[in-house]
Amino acid sequence: MDVKTLTIDRSREWTVDDFLQLEESNTPCELINGELVMSPAPTPHHQNVLGNLYFILKKEAGRIGGAIFFSPIDLYIDRKNVFQSDLVFISAEKRSIITERGIEGVPDLIVEIISPPNIFTDRNRKKKVYQQIGVREYWIVDPANHTLEIYRHDQADADTPHLYLVKEGVVSSSILSEVKFDLKEIFTF
Repeated sequence: MDVKTLTIDRSREWTVDDFLQLEESNTPCELINGELVMSPAPTPHHQNVLGNLYFILKKEAGRIGGAIFFSPIDLYIDRKNVFQSDLVFISAEKRSIITERGIEGVPDLIVEIISPPNIFTDRNRKKKVYQQIGVREYWIVDPANHTLEIYRHDQADADTPHLYLVKEGVVSSSILSEVKFDLKEIFTF
């Protein structure tokens, strides 16, 4: 049996061209500021939260002609950044950014579900990039603490969430105006 081992060359800065040379893999891989970052597969709890959120958001996305995708799907940001966000919503007006290789443009809404290996990346590195490129809403969901944070592109303080809920409370979106749900719904297993 031929077993392949994935080796990452950390002696150089990676580009999108390098990233595209990787073979398809079941290991989640992202290019973040020229660094190839790999993560273990999400936990069942993470996947459950992702599924619950997808189901809630999918109905509204379809109603308004938008599209919603869940990971893995490549989000091409620039020459040194290709992210795999947990959920990505694209409005009807921006559907042209959906291409054969992934999403090539700025989505309207991005959701990241954090877990111990990716807390720093999602809360800092990726959040900063999403804010810089103009993502209109960025949600950080923490299944361990049952919290949800919503950051909006137009808010004055980029580091303080526009909405912060713990365990329960009504979640609403300025992007998907008909979406309203109680936070505890997404943590139901």
